[in-house]
Amino acid sequence: MNKATRTHIRSLLWKYKVIKKTLRDFSDVMNNQENIFLEYPFIGIENCWTMNQIVFHKMFLQIISDILDDSTSEVQAIFNSKYLHGHPSKENAIVAMETFLSESTVKRRDNEFLKEIAERLGWLSV
Repeated sequence: MNKATRTHIRSLLWKYKVIKKTLRDFSDVMNNQENIFLEYPFIGIENCWTMNQIVFHKMFLQIISDILDDSTSEVQAIFNSKYLHGHPSKENAIVAMETFLSESTVKRRDNEFLKEIAERLGWLSV
């Protein structure tokens, strides 16, 4: 997997909570059966999602959920520490300390996690 793919997947993972909240907001608006145009979750053109983005983000969240359900507690702990409760500049050493794993294990499991996401999204070049 190339560096650009890995970087893009990581950026999506760091936005996991925002994506989940936004999709929940869309769902709430649609379920209330009110005027969708008045209740649209975002104000401002820069934050508007296209239908393709909504579908992609929904699929992305499902893929992450499926992978985490099938993965070990180590991978789940790394995801929680590094992406769910972390930030882009969080070092693997800090994640290792928080998860009680070695730094090399964190790096290896994280790369395996990213590779699995890329495979399921069809982004992995053979």
